[in-house]
Parts: sequence; C-alpha cells; structure tokens
Amino acid sequence: MKISESEKREIVSKLKNSDTFKNAPTSIALLQYLFNASSKGIRLKESIIDIEFFKSSNALDKTNPRVRVNVHNLRKKISKFYETEGKDDLWRLRIEKGQYQVSFYKSDINQPFLKKLNWSQLIPYILLIVSLISIITLSLPKSKPGLWKPFLSKAKLTNFYIGDHFGIAGQTITKNAGWTRDFSINSFEDFYNFLEENPKFKDSLKPSQYSYSTRMAAITTQKIQSFFQHYNTSFKLRFSTQTSTSEIKEGNAIYAGPTKNNNQFLNFFNQANPYFEISDTQLKLLNYPSLKDRVFNLNTYDFTKEYAVVSKYKSGDTEHFVFFSQHDIGVSATVEYFTNTDSLRSFGKTYLKNKSNFTAIFEAQGQDRTNISLKLIQVVPF
Repeated sequence: MKISESEKREIVSKLKNSDTFKNAPTSIALLQYLFNASSKGIRLKESIIDIEFFKSSNALDKTNPRVRVNVHNLRKKISKFYETEGKDDLWRLRIEKGQYQVSFYKSDINQPFLKKLNWSQLIPYILLIVSLISIITLSLPKSKPGLWKPFLSKAKLTNFYIGDHFGIAGQTITKNAGWTRDFSINSFEDFYNFLEENPKFKDSLKPSQYSYSTRMAAITTQKIQSFFQHYNTSFKLRFSTQTSTSEIKEGNAIYAGPTKNNNQFLNFFNQANPYFEISDTQLKLLNYPSLKDRVFNLNTYDFTKEYAVVSKYKSGDTEHFVFFSQHDIGVSATVEYFTNTDSLRSFGKTYLKNKSNFTAIFEAQGQDRTNISLKLIQVVPF
C-alpha cells in the first residue's frame, strides 16, 4: 500500500497546524519548502537551502551553521509531534539525519505485536524460558497407567517374584556331586515329603542353596525395572522358591514365570478369578455368562508356540499382576506388551472399560525361546 500525494499534503498540513509547531514559524516554512522540493524531485544541498530559503548572500561560507541548526530543530519538532499529538498516526513524515529530503513511512503501531518484537534480542530469553519449562516438566510426576497404579504407588510395598525352579543338591546321575532338578519337587515342603516317602535318600540329598531360572528372568526383570524407573518407583526382587505365603501377602506382588514349577501364585490366581482356574497344566474358562466353557492346554512341548496367561486381581488388601507360561516366550512377550505405553493404553481402552481386573490369554510364537509375535485370544474383565 502506497501513500498518495494528497495524503502527503494532509500530513504536512497537520504538522504545520499542530500545537507542536504553533509558535515555530521558521520550522513551518522550512517544512513546507523541503516538502515542495522533495515532491518535485529536487536534490537539496545545504548551500541551495541557504540561498533559496534563507536568502543568504554568501552561501559559500562554510562556517555558517544556520541550515543545519534549523533543520535539526525541525527534526526535533517532528519527533515530538509523533511522540504526543501524532502518536496514533499510521503514516508519518521524516527527514533523515544528514539529509534534507522529506519522506513518508508507515508506522508499526497497528501491526501485530509479534512483528514489533526484536527477535534477535529476545532469543536468549526464549531459550531460557524453554529450558525452565523443560526442567519443570521433567520434574513433574508422570501420569501412571491405570493398570499399574497400585504397583507404582509408594504407599505400599511392591515385590517382583521371579518364577525359578527348586533344586536338589547331592549325587547326580553321573554319580558325582551336583545339582538336580526334579519336576515333581518344587518347594521345601515337596522335598521333605519326598524324603518321608524315600528315607534312603535322607543322607545323600538335601535342598540346594541355589535355584534355577531361565533367561526369561533377566529379560522380564530388565523390562519391569526400566518401566518402574520411568515412573521414579522401585520394587524388591524375590524368587518364588524362596518365599512363603505370608511374605507374598506383605504387599502388592508381580509374578513372572512358568506354571509348571507349581508356584504359590497359582493358588492366589484360582481364589481371585471368578471364571478361571489353573490345574494340572490346564487353564479352564468356566461359567462366564457370554462365553462357552473352554480349556487351554498350557503344557506344550512346542518351544516355538505357547499360551501365555496374564491376570491382574485383588488379593485381600493387596493386588497381584501375574504373567504365566510354560516357556520363556509367553512370559517375555506379555511383560513387554504390558510395559509398553501404547499397547497398555490400547488394551485398557478396548477391553477394560470401567473394570480394573482381568484375565487375558495370549498365543505367543518365537524362536530359540525369544518372542516373535503375540496374538490376543481372549480377555475376561471382572
């Protein structure tokens, strides 16, 4: 948008008739003279102004400051006018320092605020503000996923139980001293019952100080640890063969491991689940109003595919989150699934609605006991 000649004349007239110029006849006349010359494209010099405007007879006298002083005073009055009477004027007049041409420019008073800012000066302050916001954001407690809130709360102790395998110390099949795993002996109680029935082994066998766990233990511990650390929370690590029912009841519990070790969490699972039961390596779905009864065989000799069972339930005044499967694939895959923010959010939104407890059956496939794919078969909220 350009300013018209008539608008220029109006601006000059407004300046001349203003209170700022009221008692300055020389400045009024000089402004009109400079405007007329500039409109005609005349390139003014100090000597020309001295001759034409001030009627000087000796324009070559370099010591005469008359032109410079009067133009300086004119500039000051123009600046004062735009600081007071003309502060809201969009188009303005100016005479650049060291020049005598009158020009017009559009002020920024009606431009957006952001365009007025001196960004080069503001950048350090903006960066400081961004840094402070980042620090504050990182220091704020992260919103905890609904399924995990009881376990991530610092108000109650959380124990993470690794599903390990009970071992016997004594003579092995090679007739040497070593460690033996018997699938029918999964606890101290099982061991001493065995000795009662087989007293001939009382002097040669004893419970081992060491248990056995697969690499599933390392994988799931790392996943759970990383997940808890993200929410600035901790847990205590325990082994299922070295704990008791009373210890499990001390606080909230997470279990990750097999069912074939006959761990104590199977009893808690069966008591808390209204529609599921695990017995003799079978998961039974019974008496659910809208689903047919079904039996899932958990005991598979196929190391590339298996069922995995995940359940969250209340146990007295504590809560349990359990991950069952016979081999490493299912447990590792489901722990990864339930410690991933996206899959957690999707699972809760799709299947739980207003429920907080559930049992879910997955089919896991893998290679060399490592998860490749995970398929959700059934979810029963309660």
